[in-house]
Amino acid sequence: MAHPAAQTAPAAAEMPKAPNWARLGIAFGIVSALSIILWGPIGVSGTYPRFIGELARLFDPAYASANPYLVKMGELFKPETFLVLGLPIGGFIASRVTGSKAPACEYVHARERTTGRRYWDAFLGGFLILFGARLAGGCTSGHIISGITQLSVASMVFAAGVFASGIFTAKMIRKGA
Repeated sequence: MAHPAAQTAPAAAEMPKAPNWARLGIAFGIVSALSIILWGPIGVSGTYPRFIGELARLFDPAYASANPYLVKMGELFKPETFLVLGLPIGGFIASRVTGSKAPACEYVHARERTTGRRYWDAFLGGFLILFGARLAGGCTSGHIISGITQLSVASMVFAAGVFASGIFTAKMIRKGA
């Protein structure tokens, strides 16, 4: 019997044309290099503690100015702050343009979960990867985009962990499907 996901897979004629990965890779390299030259290495997870730092400055300026971590994080409005703000805005615009509120679930057991449970799972997964990236001294975008571009060993180890855990997770999901 065929795998449930295989039963709903679109026919080859319906599949969109694959992008030219070589061109995309070159474009990505150029954009990454320009980002590093213009602003320095990109990374968005620092935006969250900077936001907390701004809140701390509002409610307890003495604490914020005495906290070495918050002082080190610096001001809130940096280029990556706008990237973080653009993520949900871009998602909202994409949902309006396409008329879709959520991506299609390929796996049957994922479709059977409540919307609240799927949001919780997504939040927990995002929190864990962000926590791991900060533990490794950066963030997901900083490690995978900027760090690998600069041949950082810590970034390569982090990226290998992300891909290994992604493969493991995909296999576990397929097994449960």
